[in-house]
Amino acid sequence: MSEVQRRAAGFVIPRADARSWGEPLYRDALYRLVDHGVGGIGVFLGGLEETARMIDDLRSRGGRRLLFAADYEHGLPMRLDGGVAFPRAMALGRTLPGITEHIAAAIAEEARAIGVTWNFAPVCDINANPNNPIINTRSFGEDAVTVAQHAVAYVRGTQRERVMACAKHVPGHGDTVVDSHVALPSIEISEQLAIEREFVPFRAAIEAGVASVMMGHIIVPFLDAKRPASLSSRVINDLVRNTWGFDGLVTTDALDMRAITGTYTSGEAAVLAFEAGNDVLLLPEDPLAAIDALAAAIASGHIDEARCAGSEARWEAARRFVRPLPSDAKRPPVDLAAHAQMALKAADAAIRVVGDTSLLPLSNDQAYAAFAIIDETDADAATTWCHYLAQATEGNSDFAFIDETISDGDLASMCEGTTDASVVLFALFGRATAYRGVLGGRTRTAEIMQRLAQGKPSIVIACGSPYGIEGLPATLTMHAYSDTTPSLAATVLRLIGRPANG
Repeated sequence: MSEVQRRAAGFVIPRADARSWGEPLYRDALYRLVDHGVGGIGVFLGGLEETARMIDDLRSRGGRRLLFAADYEHGLPMRLDGGVAFPRAMALGRTLPGITEHIAAAIAEEARAIGVTWNFAPVCDINANPNNPIINTRSFGEDAVTVAQHAVAYVRGTQRERVMACAKHVPGHGDTVVDSHVALPSIEISEQLAIEREFVPFRAAIEAGVASVMMGHIIVPFLDAKRPASLSSRVINDLVRNTWGFDGLVTTDALDMRAITGTYTSGEAAVLAFEAGNDVLLLPEDPLAAIDALAAAIASGHIDEARCAGSEARWEAARRFVRPLPSDAKRPPVDLAAHAQMALKAADAAIRVVGDTSLLPLSNDQAYAAFAIIDETDADAATTWCHYLAQATEGNSDFAFIDETISDGDLASMCEGTTDASVVLFALFGRATAYRGVLGGRTRTAEIMQRLAQGKPSIVIACGSPYGIEGLPATLTMHAYSDTTPSLAATVLRLIGRPANG
């Protein structure tokens, strides 16, 4: 391996899944990348302990130069089996920024405890389009002021724990109907509107001292009509560096997303991304090909010394900022019980109730029917919610899972189960999911609800996206804005009138 290849590798962060760490071929491939000199590791799937062991092993091999990064927007369970799940950003956006700051600090504390010192959060996108298939409840809200306030709070909470925050996805992924995991979105927006809306949270995060920003795989024609922001010098250098004055780490979004791989090879994407001004080439589909192509561009003089040195200086500043914990045996304990209580209180504070509140709380002598209207992506959350409700109501309810493809015959059979119910509950779970491409539709939900309720009072519990349910025939609607564990539990506690703090 040549010195120039090692230098090129220093700008690359490949993916590592702890759940595959026990496989010798997988582990050896990661060892080779570390030996090549990659600058960091993107940590993904696995359990807490096995992830911590993997990080310790890789750090012992690669030394302090390795940055360990992950997507923990609403907590470690976003990627791992373990840790505390917190409400999604849209729920936090309905609370006070101070709550968001405390939660961000708690997430950072848990991340550091396993060796992760760079969290790819907060999402600074404004969910301006209700049909957005990938941002949605990952956003703090629909207006610039709210998103900016909570983004700043998230940055402060994260970085006071010596974990780097990351403002994403520049220049704003909220006003799109295309998931960049699937294809390349183009956002038709005017410069004036972008300045007044999309740019506001990013500029606020930068002013608050955010350590890094992530470039989105998005074409915004008034900025650059030919290349996505992640590959555009006009966006990175002219806008982010010069206009916004940001001099921290700039990373691409994952380069293995189809918005990039549908057009470019790993080598082409790596060179274009670095040329454009990115310091970090995140998760190339073929890391070795990316390293070789970038090394060739450096060796030929196509990418000059000043360009490489500038990024290397920012990498070093990032390494000085973070403070990795010592080996596993010396790590201080994290109070997960306190974090879980914090998460539940925040979830409860986020809930909004609209309609006939005399239906609440449900009493122990009531009989009611509960239906979870789902598709396959929502099954786990729906199962958890029904389990919580069954525990809380001591068997006074009948449950059923249905989707919008239910036949008329099956629907008629289910109506028999609501005959003795005094109230009918409908739990909805739609949210944005990577690679899904669209939000779940609600074409038959109103019809299904009307038939099942049979004229009885009905309660909708919206455990996900708040959009598209305004016209449903509900007597009362409860919005949680989140389908994570604390949000599910908080809705059940609201239904039975039990406080979230006890």
